[in-house]
Amino acid sequence: MHSLAISPHPLAGVYTDGVDLYTRSLVPGAPGSLGAVGAPVRGKNGHEYRPFPPGRTKLAAIVKRGVRAWPFAEGSHVLYLGAGAGTTVSFVSDICPRGSVISVEFAPDPFRELVEVARARPNVVPVLADAREPAAYRAHVGGQVDVIYQDVAQRDQWEILRRNADAFLAPGGRAMLVIKARSVDVTAPAREVYGAVRREAEGSAYDVLDFVELDPYAKGHGAFVLGRRAA
Repeated sequence: MHSLAISPHPLAGVYTDGVDLYTRSLVPGAPGSLGAVGAPVRGKNGHEYRPFPPGRTKLAAIVKRGVRAWPFAEGSHVLYLGAGAGTTVSFVSDICPRGSVISVEFAPDPFRELVEVARARPNVVPVLADAREPAAYRAHVGGQVDVIYQDVAQRDQWEILRRNADAFLAPGGRAMLVIKARSVDVTAPAREVYGAVRREAEGSAYDVLDFVELDPYAKGHGAFVLGRRAA
């Protein structure tokens, strides 16, 4: 394993060699089944880092596109909706090593892979459930969370986020909502869809703190960062 000069990125938990992005491995030496998307590298400081490529995970695309209101911290307790097979979950696990990642996935096939990711990652809790029904996994969440990350490509993406944020997001907490425009309205231009979501958010109990479009890394996707107003 060759070594690189890797240093902290301005966003907490993210690292860079000046060109590419990385996360610091929570489980050094973990096999590829634990969410790897490329061979890990060794930093000159001796730590192992995992490539964090914007073409493979929308969270890295969000970083590359210049998000400012980064919601994650080392100890963040995260509710992840739409966890899939766990690739991005594994990066959130690296970014929040002293926190937890409650990872909700509805489809059984990717969930089996998510379980494998969680086996070696002590801060990942896989939950097989429908993100539209937060009451079904309330016991797994166990209280309020600091961050909700949602990547659920459904027509009612905003409503799914609002329902979960109302149930679990702590006052002052933040939510990162990834919008796939064609899932919301296949006929409307992406920016019209983003505008409609913004209006819904601004009419709710949440403030829009940031927004980035993810092209060219994820065509027709945008990401909002929302903040829950203090009570």
